Amino acid sequence: MERNAGLAASGVVAAGVSLASVLLATMLSPDFAWTANALSNLGVPGTAAGTPTTALLFNGGLILGALVGFVFAFFLWRRAENRGKRVVAVLLAVTLAAMGAIGVFPQGGPLHVPVAVAFYVLVTATIWADAVVVGGTEEGLRGAVATWLGAANLGVWVIWAATGPVRRPGLALPEIVGALVFAIWILSTAIRLSSRDRAVARSPVR
Repeated sequence: MERNAGLAASGVVAAGVSLASVLLATMLSPDFAWTANALSNLGVPGTAAGTPTTALLFNGGLILGALVGFVFAFFLWRRAENRGKRVVAVLLAVTLAAMGAIGVFPQGGPLHVPVAVAFYVLVTATIWADAVVVGGTEEGLRGAVATWLGAANLGVWVIWAATGPVRRPGLALPEIVGALVFAIWILSTAIRLSSRDRAVARSPVR
């Protein structure tokens, strides 16, 4: 049971590390502005918003968050009671790989845009897959919440694309919404599983 608690906590750590590192990079950047930059500007020293410090925080945080997140994805796979939940675990691992790849392939390289697009598409795909899996069970409410989280990520990008060129100043705004949605889903999933394990541990053995 203690091992399960540690594996569940990896989800909290993964979400916390990746999100906190990005937000800290925005605060330490001398020129970053939410309405003028993309988050990826932080990962390239020498841009208007990027410095060696922000690049280390942004790229390193995404890579470290992905690596820790793989532990959580393994935990979900091991806890899966059916094929659907195993699919969610695999999708989570692929989404985390795309997130880490954003840090491995910084802005300006040929692979940066494809992995960034893949990440935001996979965020909604993973969360909606989870919603479908639990929608017809006793966890229906959680499925409804997951549906809305996935829709929030997709919706902000649809609105962004419908109101002008996708690659324009302020791209950080829809990007941070997607990052927050992903972090919230991972955190809520990790906390739920950890709480369930604690409840089982406290229950009397029959």
